[in-house]
Amino acid sequence: MEDYGRRVVVDLPFDRALIDVVQALHEEGIHVLSRFDVRDYLKRTLRHDFRRYTLLQAATPQLTCDALQADLAVGAILPITIAVYELADGETAVVVSEPFAPVIADRGWREAAPGLARLADQESELLARALSRLQHEAPQYAGPAAVGLT
Repeated sequence: MEDYGRRVVVDLPFDRALIDVVQALHEEGIHVLSRFDVRDYLKRTLRHDFRRYTLLQAATPQLTCDALQADLAVGAILPITIAVYELADGETAVVVSEPFAPVIADRGWREAAPGLARLADQESELLARALSRLQHEAPQYAGPAAVGLT
């Protein structure tokens, strides 16, 4: 399996894991901007049955604002993408892309854009804490409406 970002597996059914992911992000100040149901999309467009798989687009308001003020073109690689998908054994995988992942491969980018590097590090820390919440503590269940899933 390729390394597309930080990955955790939680011993939760898909629906509960999705709610907990959104809640954990919210608790770190990360807002979910959109939700894309991949399974539904593939069913409608290709009539292909696929496992439950949802993509979330998320951002931290202040870090997004700071990044755009530093470089307007950075918007092309915002926001963060989070994949949530069910595994065969009843568990759920959560994969979070690294902030500014397309430019991280360029080793010189930190020197060229130190302000963006600092912002990427801050966002990465928030995401790591959110993933840690999923693994080490069950977020308080606030219900689907509280986290924008209704």
